[in-house]
Amino acid sequence: MAFINKGKILTGKAAQDKMKKDEAVNTDLTQQEIQFILTKLRQANFKGAEFELFYVVFSKLSNLLKK
Repeated sequence: MAFINKGKILTGKAAQDKMKKDEAVNTDLTQQEIQFILTKLRQANFKGAEFELFYVVFSKLSNLLKK
C-alpha cells in the first residue's frame, strides 16, 4: 500500500508539538461517540467486580450524554 503525502513532513520537536496540539483540541467525546460506547457496554457481559466498574463508567457516560 502506498502513502500519498499531502503536506509538510514534520520530524523531531516540531512533530511532537503538533501531536500535542492536535490531542488537546480533540479530547472531548461527541454525543455519537458516547452513544456508541454505551451501546457496546450494554451488549457486553460483566461478572462480579467488573459489573461494579461497568456501572460507574456507564453512569458517568450517561450523565455526559445528558449535558
